[in-house]
Amino acid sequence: TDIEVVSTRLKKILLAAVLAALFISAVFAFLAAFIITRPVNRIHAAAMELSRGNYDKKISGPGNDEIGDLAKAFNHMAEQIKLKVEEITSQSARFKAVLLSMSDGVVVVDKKENILLINDALKKIFPVTGDAFGKKPLEVVRNVEVQEIAESLLAGRESHIKKEISRILPEEKTVIVHGTPVVRDGNIEGAVMVFHDITEIRRLETVRRDFVANVSHELRTPASNIKGFAETLAAGALNDREHAAEFVKIIEENSDRLVRLIEDLLSLSRIESGKAPLDLKKCPVRDIIEKLEKETAKQAELKKIKFEKILPSNEIYIKADESMIFQALFNLADNAVKYTHENGHVKVTAREIKGSVEIEVSDDGPGIPEEHLERIFERFYRVDKSRSRETGSTGLGLSIVKHIAEEHGGSVRVESVFGKGSSFFLILPQF
Repeated sequence: TDIEVVSTRLKKILLAAVLAALFISAVFAFLAAFIITRPVNRIHAAAMELSRGNYDKKISGPGNDEIGDLAKAFNHMAEQIKLKVEEITSQSARFKAVLLSMSDGVVVVDKKENILLINDALKKIFPVTGDAFGKKPLEVVRNVEVQEIAESLLAGRESHIKKEISRILPEEKTVIVHGTPVVRDGNIEGAVMVFHDITEIRRLETVRRDFVANVSHELRTPASNIKGFAETLAAGALNDREHAAEFVKIIEENSDRLVRLIEDLLSLSRIESGKAPLDLKKCPVRDIIEKLEKETAKQAELKKIKFEKILPSNEIYIKADESMIFQALFNLADNAVKYTHENGHVKVTAREIKGSVEIEVSDDGPGIPEEHLERIFERFYRVDKSRSRETGSTGLGLSIVKHIAEEHGGSVRVESVFGKGSSFFLILPQF
């Protein structure tokens, strides 16, 4: 019985000791887990913030153990990632700023021919609508040649492509395309195509060719006439008093025409080049028109043309170079008198319009067909070439008027009804 009592007591003591040991072990295990997992949880939370783009998140208070070393390494990694992201973002911003501000159009495609980027300049060259990202060049620019260039670059058939292409609709454009593949580690990753709009250059080249051809033709005609009649006189016609006087008159007329043409060319050249400085001052419109009436009076009287001027009751002024404005108005009035039939009517009207002065020169002559109105101010452009040469016109008068108006910050336009007359409007800034 004593042994059983002692045994029972020992069992109770042993059970209590085991339970106490288990409790103490659990407490120590919990404390150990808390101490270890707490910094790990902080690292996990910081990693999640880093993945969301918060590169300023740091793990504070790391110890000197392995967890502390891991926390320090994590903080250093976050700082490096932040620096690299800022550098890449800055480079990307600079690249996009340069790309989007370029006057040339740019298209960047990946190796699957999908568009990654286009700039605003390209949208001015081609009628791009909607979002172009992820689409094929053909879907965006609607040009087969552009698609073929992209395919050739990505296939590695060309290291650089330069090609001139044309687009007709909605308006005619001429574009030079430069294409280059993007190569990385020997593999083609995409392509870049740069579009340079040379429409204006081609137009100017055409204008220059036409100008040279027209000048050559205009100079050759009077020069040939002078040479031909001079040779005729030298060959013996000089002794024929009746015909000699007629030949000399023809030589004189062609010489005058040659001089007028050269003077008009020089005037136009000075105005276009800006070498004719403007002496801008306050000019009374009434005085200019009255002077114009006097200068055209003789020619108008010969054709019995009525010259009428309509001026406002109050004096109006323009800010202009008086001699150049008179030259422009004289060209308009001179044409009106030349092309108006006998007993016709030429009218000059001045009026104020919203801070500007509009001077209208109208006639009741043959008028200008509608298809010629858009080109009437081009150099050497004539509606009726045979009639123009009969009147001694050089074909430069209206072009000079246009350039004088533009030099003064104004404009010129024409309205005409074929068979009923024409009206030219010179608009100038009011003083």
